[in-house]
This record gives sequence, structure tokens and C-alpha cells, in this order.
Amino acid sequence: MHVIGTAGHVDHGKSTLVEALTGIDPDRLAEEKAREMTIDLGFAWLTLDGEEIGIVDVPGHRDFIENMLAGVGGIDLTLLAIAADEGVMPQTREHLAILDLLEINRGIVALTKSDLVDDPDWLELVTLEISDVLQGTTLADAPIIPVSARSGAGLNDLKSEISIALRAIGPKPDWAKPRLPIDRIFSLPGFGTVVTGTLVGGSLHVGNEVQVEPGKLIGRVRGLQTHKVKRETVHPGSRVAINLTGIDREVLYRGQVVTLRGQIRETRQIDVTYRHLRDVDVPLRHNDAVKLFTGAAEVSARARVIGREHISPGESGWVQLTLDEPVAVTRGDHFILRRPSPGMTLGGGLILDPHAARRHRRFRADVIERFSALSEGTSEDLLLNTLERLGPVQASTLVEKAGLTASDALEPMRALVADGRVIDLGRIVIAAPAWHSLGEKILAELESYHRDVPLRGGLEREALRSKLQCPPLVFNALLDRMSAEGQILESSTLLQLPHHRIEFTPEQERSIAQLMSRFESQGILSPSVKECKAMVGDLVYYALVDLGRLKPVSEDVVYSADIYERLIARLTRQLHQQGSISAGEARDLLDCSRKYAIALLEHMDELHITQRSGDSRIPTRPLKE
Repeated sequence: MHVIGTAGHVDHGKSTLVEALTGIDPDRLAEEKAREMTIDLGFAWLTLDGEEIGIVDVPGHRDFIENMLAGVGGIDLTLLAIAADEGVMPQTREHLAILDLLEINRGIVALTKSDLVDDPDWLELVTLEISDVLQGTTLADAPIIPVSARSGAGLNDLKSEISIALRAIGPKPDWAKPRLPIDRIFSLPGFGTVVTGTLVGGSLHVGNEVQVEPGKLIGRVRGLQTHKVKRETVHPGSRVAINLTGIDREVLYRGQVVTLRGQIRETRQIDVTYRHLRDVDVPLRHNDAVKLFTGAAEVSARARVIGREHISPGESGWVQLTLDEPVAVTRGDHFILRRPSPGMTLGGGLILDPHAARRHRRFRADVIERFSALSEGTSEDLLLNTLERLGPVQASTLVEKAGLTASDALEPMRALVADGRVIDLGRIVIAAPAWHSLGEKILAELESYHRDVPLRGGLEREALRSKLQCPPLVFNALLDRMSAEGQILESSTLLQLPHHRIEFTPEQERSIAQLMSRFESQGILSPSVKECKAMVGDLVYYALVDLGRLKPVSEDVVYSADIYERLIARLTRQLHQQGSISAGEARDLLDCSRKYAIALLEHMDELHITQRSGDSRIPTRPLKE
């Protein structure tokens, strides 16, 4: 699942375009409808190529730019709306700068209100202007699609571009460390507290114990929804509504983070790498008052510039931010800084250390070296990034490809495994997102198989592994864990989901009863496989085999389970009494032709009950009474 975020100048048709794409009006506040202007975040969704896609609609007016920042943190793709009759405007540039700072590198420009422009030369000029403005930003290669929300012109082209872009992005990684920055809070009669946001980092399940930070609030997930549909589990990249128990609405606010207990803690001091926008008219000076925006949080702070007096427009540097109020963040999170008054976006960057232990002495050599090392990435980062690129691999190969020595990699590798970010399977290691993604694919393939072939007991284990093109060691280890956790059931070589049941129609039950009656009447001289299929059909025949009601012993010979057990027991007793048994002796014992006797003896060879010794069979192991 993916999330799209709108961006663009006020009155450039963002909300109208969202409604045209989805049929949902994202403006939910009475004031928004009265003023015909988006003030706070709005939400909608649509389905493309079978995937549900969330949309966060943000305000375009400069007075509400800070509300816009609460909505763009978790998006996969931006839809930058630029009106064809006006072209690039001030908030177009500011929104574009914010997207660039947040490194949102997938986007589409919707050239809205194209029906208002009759002059093709004007449309071409506007398109050229947009292309020039995009150069040097993360959206430099974004397609520009003329659309009209009023007439519907261009909407199909826009949807096609969205599908292409989202397919290229792929799913969000699942690190088993879910975080949901809260962007909306409300309550419903009979349900209580509900919070919404875009889920990142991992999956959440109904019944999970969760913690809300800042605040150290402990609660439980009572219910989950995506796009007003109840879910037992929600995955990274989803727009999610969580019904919380144990936490009152009054103690929650936008910007807090819902996560699993103990996985994140609040902070008031963070070290960051920062880029100051080129178009800002003032540098970032030491001890400047700023507003920090990260996730859905907004908090006032002081900027302590490290290693220099200030950071000039267009330059980058290191900053320690001392916050007036706590936030809940992790290393690698993006952030934006704005000037409090008059409001202006200054720049942004990445969080290097979310829990800086002390106020740094700005010009000390060891402080500068520490920031440099944090910026370049730790050994853990190198190992993790390399593993994500290589896929499942031997640990020694991973260390070599990461450019580390075995001794340098030892402790970082142990930390990654202990933290759950790397799964150690003995001979090879695999990144946690790839591990969890494979598990989801296994469940999805089994669900699809049960839906398409409901009369089979399950999917062949090797057929599933081959389809997923998964190394046997990884596949087998994951199946063992999923089986131990009760997510799948394994019977012989078949895999199935716990809820799957083979159910026959009344007509099929009648044909099965006739077949079983025939087995009883014919005994050892059973109907052939071909005759069985003719009576009940191929699918029902294989379903009876999966259920253990039929026991094939060769390509042509099959018995009902009761008769099969009796025949194997008689042959085994004779083997026990004599110490060996020949085909002729088996034929005489069972009063049948050599066809059935040899089929049964060869079947016992396959089961390792017997083995050939000349013209006879002897036991492979001591026989038990």
C-alpha cells in the first residue's frame, strides 16, 4: 500500500483534483467548505491496479504551511498541482523546496485547470517554466500532465502515471518496528479514542500493546482500519486509523508517535546534518530560534551551529537542536526548520543522533570528528545497506562487500541481529524487511491458491519455493517459524492456511459415497485411478487424496484409507513372521493378481518398510509387534 501527498499553491485545485480522482471530498471542516480553501489535512483514497492508495491533501495557503508539513512526512509520491492559467507561484516554490529537503524523489506535476487555457502557446510556456523550476530538485524528471477536474480531461493519463510511479517504488520495508506519527485525533461513541497517521517501519495487529511518545502512555490496539475497512493487521505504507483503549483523547496531540512498547523514547536534544535553502535571505546563525517539523510533530527549538559561526544560504552544515518540548524520533528521520516570525522555510536535513547526551562545545576537534563519522554512516549502516542490496548472503561475503574487516564487523553484526534488523540463519543472513516481505508473499500465495483451487488441501511446498525463487535455506527456515507460530499448516509436502477447509457440494458427496461403496465391494481388486477420476472428477479425486481418504500406491492402483491400512498390515505381519516376502507370496496371501501385489510391495519400498533382496523383500528395520 502506498500514500500520495498533494502539494502546490493555494487555489490551484488540489482538493478538487483529489475529489475528481477518488470521489471523496477531502475538505472536512465547515470553515474549509465556507472559505473554499483547505486549512487542515484532508484524506481520501482510490484503487489502482488492485491496490488501495491513500491520499493526503495539504493546505496551499502560506498561513497554513505548517499544517502542510504535518502531512507530507510519510508519503511515497507527491502530486504537485500547478494551475495552467497561473503557472508557478510562491507556495509552489516553497512546497517544492520542502519536498526536496524531505528527499521525496517521486512526483507528478498535475497541470490543473487546463480547460481554462485556450491558447496552446500559453500552455507550452507554462510547461517550460515548470520544467525549469523543477531542475536541480528531486522532482527534476517528474512528468507534467495537463488535467481538468471539471471536465475529466487527462485524469486517465494521470492515473496511469501514478500507477507507473508506484510500481517503481515498491513496498515499504517492514523492520518489525512500527511507528505511526499521529496527524489526527478524534473519538467515536462506543469506540473511544481514535488516532490516524501513515504507518512506517513495521506492521501493527489488533491486540498489540502500544506506547505513545512523548508521554510514556501505554494502551492497546482495540481496532484497526484502512480507508474505513476493518483490518486485523496493517502494514507499512498504509494510512491507518487506530482505535486505542487505555488512553484518553485529552492527553493526545498531533505529533506524538504510536509504537510498540519500549521501541522509542522521547528526546529534547538532537544532532542533525542540515542544508540551508539557497533562496533564503538570511543565514542560520548560532542560537537562532527555529521551529522543527518532523513526522507530524512541530516544536520550537534553538539551533546550535557546530564548527562554524553560521550556515549561509545554499550551504550545508551540522547543528545541535535543543527543543522546548520533547519529540519521538529515530536516526535517519527527515526534518524541516522554519523561522517562527515572519514564517519562512529555512532548510532541513537528517537526524544523526536522536539522543544527544550533552550540549556540544561547538569548535572542539572531537565534536567535529563525531559529527563527521555520524554523517558518513556507521558500520551497522554499511552492513545493513549492503545486505539490502545483495539479498540473502553468507555473513563473510556481506562483510567483504561492505568493505569492513571481520573484527570491525563483529560487534555491529551482533547488534543488528540482537536488534532484529538482521535475521541470522546460520550459514546466511537476511535483512529483516526481506524476511518479513517473504512471509507476506507466502501467505498471499496460499490465500490465492485456496481461492483458485478450493478442493486441494494445499500448495506443494517445492512449487511455492520455485515460484518465489527463494533460496532453500531461507525458505525452509521461514516455513519452520511460520508453522511454529501457527500461521501455516504443513501436511506431507502440502502447505495450507489454518482457516482452509475442503468442502464438497451435495452432488460431489453423492459421487464420493458411490466410489467408497465400490472400494468396499471390490476390496483388493480396487477401481483404477482412471476409473476413480471418471466417477468423481479429477479435482475431487485429488481432494480425497489430500484428505487422506484415498491412498494411491502406484500410478494406476489406489485404495480407500481403510482397505489400504488392512492390506499394509497383512503384508507387514507376513513379513514379520517369515522374515521376507516375495511377489508370489504376497499375491497368494491377498488373493489377487501380480499387478496389485507388486504395486503394494513397491509402495512399501518407497515407505522404507521393505527393501529388495533378490526376488524377495526384507525389512529395512526391526519389525515391531
